[in-house]
Amino acid sequence: MGMKFVRLAFQQLPPTLRLAVPISAGHVGQMLMGVADTIMVGHVGTLALAACAFANNVFIAVAVTGFGVLTAVSVRVSHAHGSGCASAMARAFHAGCGLSVAGGVAAALLMHAFYPLLHFLGQEPDVVEEARSYFLIIGWSLIPAWVGSSARNYLDAQSHPWPSFWIMLGGVILNVLLNWLLIFGGFGLPALGLFGAGLATLLSRVATAAAILAFIYAGRWRPCEPLRFGSAWWSEQRAVLRLGIPAGLQLLCEASAFSAAGMLVGLLGSVSLAAHQIAMSCASTTFMFPLGIATAATVRVAQASGARRRDLLRPIAAGAWGGGIVTMMVFAVLFLFASGPIAAIFTRDPEVVGLAASLLVIAGVFQLADGVQVVGSGLLRGLRDTRGPMLITIAAYWLVALPLGAWLALGVGTGARGIWFGLALGLAVASALLVRRFVRRTA
Repeated sequence: MGMKFVRLAFQQLPPTLRLAVPISAGHVGQMLMGVADTIMVGHVGTLALAACAFANNVFIAVAVTGFGVLTAVSVRVSHAHGSGCASAMARAFHAGCGLSVAGGVAAALLMHAFYPLLHFLGQEPDVVEEARSYFLIIGWSLIPAWVGSSARNYLDAQSHPWPSFWIMLGGVILNVLLNWLLIFGGFGLPALGLFGAGLATLLSRVATAAAILAFIYAGRWRPCEPLRFGSAWWSEQRAVLRLGIPAGLQLLCEASAFSAAGMLVGLLGSVSLAAHQIAMSCASTTFMFPLGIATAATVRVAQASGARRRDLLRPIAAGAWGGGIVTMMVFAVLFLFASGPIAAIFTRDPEVVGLAASLLVIAGVFQLADGVQVVGSGLLRGLRDTRGPMLITIAAYWLVALPLGAWLALGVGTGARGIWFGLALGLAVASALLVRRFVRRTA
């Protein structure tokens, strides 16, 4: 029985990877927009880089909540696809787009309302002042970012992720070009610095979302039903929210924990905050690869569940976890042995480079746990289990990672390194609990 299971797991790995590769690349593309901002803003100065870090610490907590809610679109479309119900697929897509627009407008207005309160977060006054305009403009980029996410989830759930990848790649190239023009000035445009980076991100996300929607409605992937603002649409929105809100809260707890870690680092000064932003940008980028595997696992588990193939659930999971572990082992080695050269890409400040390199070493240590926990969350999401992972995330990050990190950093005096050690332990706890939950749910 053991060898038969191993063979079945290896059989399920290639279809998962075929789906995961373009999804991961698309996630990396989305992340590279922020990394491009960080690299190019880093050459403006340490103050601008610290301000970028501060604004993104707040922004990311809001952004990933929406992305988490919208994973329900992928689950519902995948389940409908597995059961052969095209009308349910169309309703889920339309509901996701409607929630993206409404939620994006609400979130942008919320960030405007929060704007006058930024100085209460305990950061250095010059960092807060530098971050203000960038903070406001990236808030409005949530609308196209979330609409594009719904559209990508719709295509991914039908095992058709490549168009999203190519469009996202074009968006990254556009973002780099616009960054160059708007941050540093060119072709008669003024040098806008950090505000230019935010404007470039907004314009790139608008173009990317518009391109994905145009692709869907121009060809064979057009929903089989037109958008109708009736009872079925509202009912589907409620169904997406019931499934998506716990997933969104899970990602909010995780992202807000990292944001809170960034705020704690900010109390240590702009050099520590700039180094933290560099390490976080690198760790967040590598995280996109197992996240792609997790997204593919969500789709495949939901499709198998819709087709009533429960016998495939554990083999799909084993293959996905194996792929995630191997991928993160590669990045762990990279961070452990090339941390200095990686940090030097972002800034010329030797003090920032040295601290960022030490943080990347810690990031290398927790890569494996990070891969296991994100794939575990994706697998459970495919089973429509989002409340359990939410509670596990709250416990791992807010009861373990942050208290331990704050004690090590501020009590013991280990600085930013202590906060990152706390995050590493929180990831390890989350990964163990998520694996246990999936095994019990598929017993």
